[in-house]
Amino acid sequence: MTDTMRAAILLDVDGPLNPFQHRERARPPGYSPHLLWPKVPPGVPSSTVKVWLNPEHGVWLRKLAMDTEAELVWATSWEYEADRLIGPVLGLPPLEVIPFRSGVQHRDGHIGKIPAVVEWAGQRPLCWFDDDFQPDDEDWALERTETVAPTHIIPVDPTTGLEPEHIEAARDFLLGVRSA
Repeated sequence: MTDTMRAAILLDVDGPLNPFQHRERARPPGYSPHLLWPKVPPGVPSSTVKVWLNPEHGVWLRKLAMDTEAELVWATSWEYEADRLIGPVLGLPPLEVIPFRSGVQHRDGHIGKIPAVVEWAGQRPLCWFDDDFQPDDEDWALERTETVAPTHIIPVDPTTGLEPEHIEAARDFLLGVRSA
């Protein structure tokens, strides 16, 4: 768990930054392919992973963090590999990583990342970009807002990835938190 009360912007990779469900449609403009070599456990064959990334996302996210005085944090099953492989391509500085020791499988109508996010965040305000929110996650965010700290989840379509309206929604929320 972190000891700061600074708002956090949680980032997922696949979907928001790497729009992977593009097969039926043309890839959104601005994306380019990257072959990455993620580390794998001993005994597992190593191979490349092709991701599509838009370098503008790094510019948008750095500006969002600077303008709102919030901290960018990886909340992705890529975990530390996001910081090692994705961040540099997007021009992001090293970011804190939320580890998902118990995996990210859905639980009881919720995205499986919630237990680790709750443990990590403590009473920090959260703004979270992910493509995998489940039906009950909005209720979780509202309840956390009422009982712990302001929480805003921003669903991102995995066919289009992060778009300017997502950044603006996050900016509006985070500036409201900062002025409260």
